[in-house]
Amino acid sequence: MAVKQAQCLSNVWGGQPPKLAVNGVFDSVMVKKIEWIQGCHGLPPSGVIEGRTWQVLYRPALDCYDPYPA
Repeated sequence: MAVKQAQCLSNVWGGQPPKLAVNGVFDSVMVKKIEWIQGCHGLPPSGVIEGRTWQVLYRPALDCYDPYPA
């Protein structure tokens, strides 16, 4: 259930990042997006969703100046 919640929250981000399927699968596409979100907030891009990452998923920055990786 937590993976689906993280997928749903990450899809709020607009712009270039891809929308994730809300399927509960923590795959490489999701890890890449979580790492990008972490980097946008000055967090270490670990791909692990822990306390500080949950906080930014619920309260995203208005803009991210880091380009989304190709």
